[in-house]
Amino acid sequence: MAAQRVAFLASLLLMLPRFGEACVSKSIDVTVPSREIQKDQVISKVDLECCRKGTLQISTNDPDFAVKLDGSLYAKHVLHIDRQRSFDIELQDSVTSMQCTIHVRLVFQLNPLLLRQRHGRVRRAVFLRRQKRRWRPLPFSITENDGGPFPKFIQTINSEYQQNYTMVYHLTGGGVDTSPKNIFKMDPKTGKIYLLQPVDREEYPVFHMTVMAITIEGYSLEDPLPLTVKVSDLNDNAPKFTKTEFSANVVEGSAVGTIFLKLNATDRDEPNTPRTSLRYKILLQQPDSKYGRLFSVDEITGEIKTKSDKLDREEWDTYTLTVEVRDMEGKSDGLFSKTTVVVHVTDANDNPPTFKVTQYTITVNESVSEIMILRIPVVDKDLANTNASRAVFTITKGNDDGNFKIVTDSETNDGLLYVVKPLDAEATSQIPLEIAVGNEVPLTGSSATRQTASVIVKVLDIDEGPEFVPAVKQLWTNENVAKGKLLGSYTARDPESKSSDGIRYRELIDPADWVTIDAKTGAIKTTAVLDRESEFVKHNKYNVTVLAIQDGVPPRIGTGTVVINLNDVNDNVPIIINDHLYICENGNQQFVNVSAEDLDATPNSAPFTFLLSDSPPEIKKNWLISEKMGSYAFVRPVGTLPVGYYEVPIMIQDQQHRGKEQILKIMICNCPNNENCAGKLASGSAVLGGMGILVMLLAALLLLCLLLAAVALYCGGDEKKKPALYPETAYHQSLIVSNEEGGGQQDKNLDALGIPLTLKDNMVTSQYYDNQETRMGQGPFSTFSHTDGMKGTSSGRIVSGNELMNINERDVYRETNVTTQYSQADMGSANLTTFESNTLSRRNSHNLMDVLRSRVEQVYEEEEQQELGMPVDYHQDYRIEGAESVNGSVGCYSDARENMGLEHLNSFEPKFGTLVSMNR
Repeated sequence: MAAQRVAFLASLLLMLPRFGEACVSKSIDVTVPSREIQKDQVISKVDLECCRKGTLQISTNDPDFAVKLDGSLYAKHVLHIDRQRSFDIELQDSVTSMQCTIHVRLVFQLNPLLLRQRHGRVRRAVFLRRQKRRWRPLPFSITENDGGPFPKFIQTINSEYQQNYTMVYHLTGGGVDTSPKNIFKMDPKTGKIYLLQPVDREEYPVFHMTVMAITIEGYSLEDPLPLTVKVSDLNDNAPKFTKTEFSANVVEGSAVGTIFLKLNATDRDEPNTPRTSLRYKILLQQPDSKYGRLFSVDEITGEIKTKSDKLDREEWDTYTLTVEVRDMEGKSDGLFSKTTVVVHVTDANDNPPTFKVTQYTITVNESVSEIMILRIPVVDKDLANTNASRAVFTITKGNDDGNFKIVTDSETNDGLLYVVKPLDAEATSQIPLEIAVGNEVPLTGSSATRQTASVIVKVLDIDEGPEFVPAVKQLWTNENVAKGKLLGSYTARDPESKSSDGIRYRELIDPADWVTIDAKTGAIKTTAVLDRESEFVKHNKYNVTVLAIQDGVPPRIGTGTVVINLNDVNDNVPIIINDHLYICENGNQQFVNVSAEDLDATPNSAPFTFLLSDSPPEIKKNWLISEKMGSYAFVRPVGTLPVGYYEVPIMIQDQQHRGKEQILKIMICNCPNNENCAGKLASGSAVLGGMGILVMLLAALLLLCLLLAAVALYCGGDEKKKPALYPETAYHQSLIVSNEEGGGQQDKNLDALGIPLTLKDNMVTSQYYDNQETRMGQGPFSTFSHTDGMKGTSSGRIVSGNELMNINERDVYRETNVTTQYSQADMGSANLTTFESNTLSRRNSHNLMDVLRSRVEQVYEEEEQQELGMPVDYHQDYRIEGAESVNGSVGCYSDARENMGLEHLNSFEPKFGTLVSMNR
């Protein structure tokens, strides 16, 4: 047991140094020179490095003090210390989660000597642990890319306890057991450190390791020794440019020393050594220049600049430079690399444009304008389609009257000379012009001035038409002047003779036909009342174009414009714009905004005067005008007026007190949405619009057409006599099945739709009676009589719904709860009238349009059958579902025996007895 306990204690002692000093509690004394400690005053510096593996979490048990991460102990506010004060600093490492406590005691000491002694003790106590003599080797390093042989001895580490104890050395850290591994190893017995392989400084510039010395029994007598091994640099990396090729622009003619590019190069060797001290040099310039080397480079900064001001884009626009960068301060034994710099010489306006021809003489007819008379080409050596080569032309002499203009052709760069105002040969027959040319930007690097060209323009005389002088004549008059008033005169003259003889005048354009002009004298008179408010007057001006005609072959003409300026006359009164207004009784706005307008101009228009009428007196009692704002005013009820329609007479006058009384129509209503009357403005006096009247008329016409169609279909559908299929005999009859399913005959006959119809000249009566022979115990039968004005009276019977149920069992009828009526016509008639007695119980969901549509289809169908010569009652649908009756078809007897007498009726079975009795 004793041996195990010793081994356990030895292993524990071996592990403790590995944890460091983070778990050991310390104590420090701090002497303060004054009883008063100021806020944020640093009291002392506490050493926290021996407790730090990761980020420390620091706190104190005294809220008056705090510690920063750098170990500064300070007061959080002003404090007073009597004699001493103690508190603890709690530390916790975020990596190891180890905790430790530093006991701090603040002492106030007045004696300076004791204060200095205490200060010495405090400085020693700041450290978390008493420091003993450390074992350290001399600093050492290794050379990168060492050629060996390996392993290569580089240093020996020995402890001071080696003389008394047998020590075992351990080396850990980067290069040993952490990445990169297997770079170093240590002899555990001798403490010698060996290099195992070459190291590249650019990859691993320094190694941080730890050496531990432990006795053979496992005791650690020394603190772990931090060991830093630096890798010495060799010049094994050539400098590299950041780009394989550089490109830059420089303006031609730039001054000497103009910097236009900065080269960048890097070297992986150790910074701030000759091995990374770079120098730049231009090795080659292509092409060569007659001025020699045009560029230079700053050997230290790598800035490329111009060496000469003779750069000329027109001579050469691109240069290629080969540049070298070399380390070792540019010495021949340094490493180097090269790059290419392409220099583009950009254009500057150093070449003025020149005229190809400097003198021109041209001939132009007088009275022409807006025509090009000359094209002037120029030459510019600068780069085409740039502001340094685009020409700008100027007429410097001879264009005082503005008859000419010159522009640049954007495609050819030529100057285009235009005549913009007609020339007058009588005034001058020849005009000399001087034209200068330049560029859009000023010339640079050249002392040349703008070149000029001379143009002689000869004006040819032609026989011109008369001209008005002035071309536009202004006349003034008041509006509403009487017809026939003379406004003035407007005459023209011959430009050659300066005479008005032989010239006739007439109006060419008179929009409102308000004036006339005397053909000989040019006198202008009114032919209608001039109205300033007319649509033909713009800005109080009325324009008339006058035509002057001079006799000749052909006649010559000229035109002029007369502008009649109309002065306003107060001939209009203010008019209410919105005379139908409303007030919401339950709304927020308890007034109406009355706006007016006056077509006259100031001072014959706004601001207006709004006045309530004196008659009747109730107007001023019930209404009030407020907030008059020139062209509008607010009208409000004096009190609370009942809901209804009100007509308020109001007088509106202009500045000259001219006006008239108008009626303002106001509706007071209870608005659903508190905003408007929602259609309640339509009072008894409201007028229906034209579109509303048209819609009402169309609706009435449509209703009338529907009524007429209904009357025609219901009343006139049976007027035509249907031709008989068989000869009229005394015994002929037809039976029609009327209880079909699924829209058969009933859908085609109007009678089957459940609409009771009144047959023309017919009277239908019915009553119930008890017939034991025929009803077979199934309920009452009803009789009916059919009166025909031509054929007489026929009678029949009504089969009840209960009897139909019995018939259904024989597959003759499929419909129940419907009473079917059979009517018998005369023996000579082939027509059969059928209808249902209980019309309201069937198809009562059909509306009137469906009834009319069905009836119209039936009428068309009957007319088509008549056109084909086929009787209407010839064909009827007998839709019998299931097996045929064992008694055969009733229709077979009537068809087969139509030429026989009534003897065949005796052969019917007993169940047809009632039918036989009806046909006898």
